[in-house]
Amino acid sequence: LVFPFFASKYMIATMIEVGIAIIACHGLNILTGFTGQISLGHAAFMGVGAYACSILSGQAGVPFIVALPLAGFIAAIIGMVFGIPSLRLRGLYLAIATIAAQFIIEFTIRRWDKLTGGVEGMYVDPGTLGPFHFDDRLHLYYLTFAVAVIATMVARNIIRARSGRAFVAIRDR
Repeated sequence: LVFPFFASKYMIATMIEVGIAIIACHGLNILTGFTGQISLGHAAFMGVGAYACSILSGQAGVPFIVALPLAGFIAAIIGMVFGIPSLRLRGLYLAIATIAAQFIIEFTIRRWDKLTGGVEGMYVDPGTLGPFHFDDRLHLYYLTFAVAVIATMVARNIIRARSGRAFVAIRDR
């Protein structure tokens, strides 16, 4: 919590990226570490969530506080589009299916110029959450830190719950 007060701007920016990686790794750890399933398309679903949040808050005018969880929901739906047909796959075949999802999503993001800006990307005004404007590294650091802590607690509770024991049973089978 006090790290940003004595760290350089570069270190704060690095820790923001570390926080984003922590959030992504929790999902990947549940899938790969506890269920033993291989996913090579995890980054594509992060991209779907990022673009969904940007499109919702930038183009559709949805408030950032609503767009952020809604983007996660949209990424989950896209994940189900690729995941449901892959339910019976294991091992190398699942890895091939997930890397296919990676390539398809990446291709779609690059080619859908009107929605995503194509290879040039898109500009979105920084999100706001009450008095916090995320154009400042400090506010963005605390948002990422808070979401990473929440994701850590959620992942920990999932693993300790009945579903977590089921994930381990799937892996050990």
